[in-house]
Amino acid sequence: MKTLLVLRHAKAQPDAPHGDWARDLIDRGRRNAQTMGEFIRDRIGRPDAIVSSDAHRARQTAEIAAEAIGYDAPITLEHAIYEAWPADLIDVVRSFREEANTVLVVGHNPGFENLVVALVGLGPSEVRLPTAGLAHLELSVAEWSQVGPSSARLVAVHTPKGIGD
Repeated sequence: MKTLLVLRHAKAQPDAPHGDWARDLIDRGRRNAQTMGEFIRDRIGRPDAIVSSDAHRARQTAEIAAEAIGYDAPITLEHAIYEAWPADLIDVVRSFREEANTVLVVGHNPGFENLVVALVGLGPSEVRLPTAGLAHLELSVAEWSQVGPSSARLVAVHTPKGIGD
């Protein structure tokens, strides 16, 4: 069984002075990324890998969460996560290294909400991931390459507000 942790990037600048890809986290976003990293460390455990969109706000979220978790391996940056459709995101998940049993993936909406809906087999409005929201999924597959629609169970959705920030 594999575990997928789907973390939407934390709160970022509302405007894009240097383009959407380059948006920075705001102070609240940095705090929330820290909170979610601590939550993962304390309640779920250290992931075997972290894969993030290469967009600046996602990369910042991944780095802050990784530090809070105590994750010291390199974070994999994956451009294909940025502005991706669910089928593209499933392809990213299928490419994870097989020896990793738990992977934290950091990216964006609407793709991440739609990915969770597809993997769990829910209706399109049944999952909401606010900024820094985390979907905890258990996959009923032995290998990442087997991931597909309706191959996961939603354990829970956690938010910084819901866990005390």
